[in-house]
Amino acid sequence: GMINDLSTLSRAERGKLEVEVETIDIPALMSELADNYRPEAEAKGLALTSKVGADTHELHSSKLYVREVLQNFITNAIKYTDHGSVMIDAEAVERGIRFTVSDTGIGISKADQERVFDKFFRSEDFRTRKANGTGLGLYVTMKLARMLHADIDLSSELNQGSTFTIFIPNLQDQIPDQKAKQSE
Repeated sequence: GMINDLSTLSRAERGKLEVEVETIDIPALMSELADNYRPEAEAKGLALTSKVGADTHELHSSKLYVREVLQNFITNAIKYTDHGSVMIDAEAVERGIRFTVSDTGIGISKADQERVFDKFFRSEDFRTRKANGTGLGLYVTMKLARMLHADIDLSSELNQGSTFTIFIPNLQDQIPDQKAKQSE
């Protein structure tokens, strides 16, 4: 995990990452994420649920980076939740998809919320320090979100859990026009 974070971070900071826009099947992506992380959640006694809005079908963006951003939110939710649940949702909104990852975990203090996306930041909270981490996961997530032209919102209260919401816009205009290519 740390090697992947450092590698992605290094490429992002050198401007070597490119957004390869493709059509993402949102119900399939959400099902894949839930299936991949449910065993880890259940091993901790947590319920992991996923929900996809009725009109939520596809997104035009980087599947690799969208998956990586969501994986970071999900792994953190599981890591910092000892009791309760982790919920992942996807909902179509104007011009894109809003993903939400909520947990019933330890929460993040107001002071830490301002710094949680900073490079190498780790909270001084002893409950956070119990878990291993580099302080790079959310920093890399923010870098990738910027590349996707996405907006991240964080809502959290200590001992009440956290909700990370990310709006990822459709990057439809960056997909080559297939009809134009076929007529050439």
